[in-house]
Amino acid sequence: MSFIQDAEHKNGSDKKMWLSIALVNLSIVAVLGMILRSKILFSIPFLDFKYTLHAHSHFAFGGWVSLALMSLMVYEILPKSSYTKPVYKWLLGGILLNAAGMLASFLVQGYAFFSILFSTLFIFISYALALVFIRDLYRAGINKTVKLLCIGGLCYMVLSSAGPFTLAYLIASKSANAVLYSDSIYTYLHLQYNGFFTLSVFAVFFNRVENTLTRKASRYARIFARTLNMTVLPSMFLCYLWHYPNLAFRIVACLGSTLMILSLVYFFNFLASSRTSYKKMEPHTKRIIALSFVAFSLKMFFQSLTISRAVGDLVFTNRPIIIGFLHLVLLGFISLYLLGHFQLAGLFRNKKLAAGASYIFAISVVINEIILMTQGLGIMLMKSSSIYPVLLWLTSICLFAGSTLLIIARYAPCKMHKTLNKHKAMPIVNAIFSNSK
Repeated sequence: MSFIQDAEHKNGSDKKMWLSIALVNLSIVAVLGMILRSKILFSIPFLDFKYTLHAHSHFAFGGWVSLALMSLMVYEILPKSSYTKPVYKWLLGGILLNAAGMLASFLVQGYAFFSILFSTLFIFISYALALVFIRDLYRAGINKTVKLLCIGGLCYMVLSSAGPFTLAYLIASKSANAVLYSDSIYTYLHLQYNGFFTLSVFAVFFNRVENTLTRKASRYARIFARTLNMTVLPSMFLCYLWHYPNLAFRIVACLGSTLMILSLVYFFNFLASSRTSYKKMEPHTKRIIALSFVAFSLKMFFQSLTISRAVGDLVFTNRPIIIGFLHLVLLGFISLYLLGHFQLAGLFRNKKLAAGASYIFAISVVINEIILMTQGLGIMLMKSSSIYPVLLWLTSICLFAGSTLLIIARYAPCKMHKTLNKHKAMPIVNAIFSNSK
C-alpha cells in the first residue's frame, strides 16, 4: 500500500490515488460480471455461481462505488484543513481493505465466518467515516445544498445496515421467514441506491458546478435536493406493496411516488436553468454525464410506476427486469456519472483514450439494459430465447474492455492513441477515437 501511495504522491494528489484504486476495482467488478455471464454458458467447475455473485455485488458496492464516492466527498467537498487529517487515509484504507476481504472471502466460502466478519467491519468503518465527515462538514463553510445531500446520503448509508444485520439474524437463527428475508434485502438496496449513492452523486456534482450556477439554478438545485431527500423513506414502501397490500402502506408509497415525480420536475427545471454550467465541459464528458442523468430520470420514472399493483407484481417477480433496474442505477446512473466526474477531476493522463474507453463502457451499458429489458418483456409475454445469455455475455466482455482501457488511460501518455490508431486490428476503437476529437 505504501508503494502505491509513494508513486501517486510523485504524480498527483491523494485524491487521484484513491480514485485510481477505485477505477481498478471497477475493472475487477467487470471481470466478475463477465465470469458470471460466462458460467451461464460454459462449465467453470472451480467457481461457485452464488459465491461469485455475492463477491461481485459486495465488491461493486464497497470497492467501487462507496470508495469512489467517499473519496470524492472527502477530497472535493471538505476544506484542505480537514481532508489532510490522517484519519481519512486510515478510514478509506479500512474501506478498501475490508472490500478486498469481502471479495476474497465471498469467492472462497460465500456467506460464512470471514465474509460476515469483513462485511461487519466494513459497516462499522463506514459508520466511523460518516461520523468524522459530518463533524468536519458542520465546521466548514460548505454550500447548504451540498451539505444537505452529504448528510442525508451518509445517514441513509448508516440506516441501510439494518438490512444486513437482519439477514445475519435470519441466517444465524435459521429462520424460514421468506418475507422478512426479502424485505431486508430490498431495504438495504433501496437505502443504498436511492439514498446513499444517489444523494452523494448529486452532492459531488453540485459542489463541482456551484460557482457556475445562476441564482435561479441554485434555487432549483436547493429545492430539488430537499425533495430528493424527502423521497427516500416513503418511496421505500413501494418495495413492500407486493406482499403488504394494506391501505397504510399504499398511502405512504403513494406519497413516495408523488415526491419522486415532483423531484424529477425540479431536476428538469434545474437542468434548463443551468445550461451555462456545461459550456466549459469537454464534449465527451458532457455526453457521459448527460447519459447518466438520463438513466437517473428513467430510474425515478419507472420506480414511481410501481405504485400500480399490476406493474409492481410484474416487476418484482421478473428477474431480468429487477437485474436491469439495478444495473440501470449502478451502471447507467452512478458509474457513468463517476466516470464523467473523474474526467472533470483530471484523473486521466490520456484524455482521448479515456473518451474512447468511456464511450465503449457507456454503449455497453445501454446495450446491456436493452437486452435485459427485452428479456424481461419476453418473460411477461411467455416467450424466451437462448440468444439472450449470449448477448449478455458479449456485452459483459465489452464492459470489461472499456473499464480496462480506462485504467490504461489513467497512466498512459497522451501519444498512446496515435500508436493505437496505426493498428488496423482496432477499427472500433479507432472509430470511437475519431468521434471523440
